[in-house]
Amino acid sequence: MKNIALSLLLSFIVMGNRTFASTGLHLITKTDTIKTSTYKVLGKSKNIESVEIRKSKKTGNIVYITIGKKKLNAINNNSTAYGVVGKSESVEAKSETGPIFDNIEVLNGGYDNIKVDKKSTSQNFYTLTNINFPLRLRMHTGTEYIDFELNEAGRWDVDINYKNN
Repeated sequence: MKNIALSLLLSFIVMGNRTFASTGLHLITKTDTIKTSTYKVLGKSKNIESVEIRKSKKTGNIVYITIGKKKLNAINNNSTAYGVVGKSESVEAKSETGPIFDNIEVLNGGYDNIKVDKKSTSQNFYTLTNINFPLRLRMHTGTEYIDFELNEAGRWDVDINYKNN
């Protein structure tokens, strides 16, 4: 009798766990919006995979923004009959440019200077200097956008990574 009661209790526990798991109730909820007391990602378009924001321990009022797809640099170490080893890249790949946000709205705070550099064939690098904090920017290009806010003065790194298209 005890064995039957224990087996029934065990089966009810297993069925209860499966039912609870299938209802979609989770203790931790995932969200695209990242919020902390020092920075917030308030919105992003669907082609932006992730936004990583870090505050550097170095001092200064400067923001570094890297935009684009991370690209692994594969080295082609093919040797020829003469023993020459090299790295090859097509002309199209060399001339490719990363995404450029051509419209930057300052919703709060401000900056004195902005510089855009080509970091790689798939990434561009923005440097904003002399920042007035808190800084809230909405950056656009076509249908792509990112909206974020930095609340504390300091040196910030913002990495905006696109999905593989």
